[in-house]
Amino acid sequence: MGKRARRRLADPSAEYSRSKTTDSAASGSVQAQLLEPPPPPWGSFPLTEISVAIGIVLLVAGFVIGGRGGTVILVTGLVIGSVAGFEQALREHRSGYKAHSAVLAGIPAAIAVGVLALAGVAPVLFAPVAVGVALAAWLPLRASFAKRG
Repeated sequence: MGKRARRRLADPSAEYSRSKTTDSAASGSVQAQLLEPPPPPWGSFPLTEISVAIGIVLLVAGFVIGGRGGTVILVTGLVIGSVAGFEQALREHRSGYKAHSAVLAGIPAAIAVGVLALAGVAPVLFAPVAVGVALAAWLPLRASFAKRG
């Protein structure tokens, strides 16, 4: 268990008992059992799960169909699934439930690479730009999560 997780467990507002610690050793981290995942703003409706399922179906359909139409369907599936994953990661990161700094930092990096590709920049620059943008986004994301913990 890392230093930040121990600091969060030492929080007097967290309900912590010796029995939870021993029970959680086999099932996962103590932190995950002490904190509940944040509820979505739309209540108990499983919108994220439905979006991921639709994205997977579109990915498979686009792959099976092939051609230009299949590519459009495949990219649509990727976008829908990515937006659902982004929403879940952002909600968990902002609430302090789990640190998703690297996942969230990858989004502006992917957008930057996409812009470079559309602009016709040489592909040899994609990796350095992606790493730079991801690092520039990761540092403040990690700092904001550390403040919550």
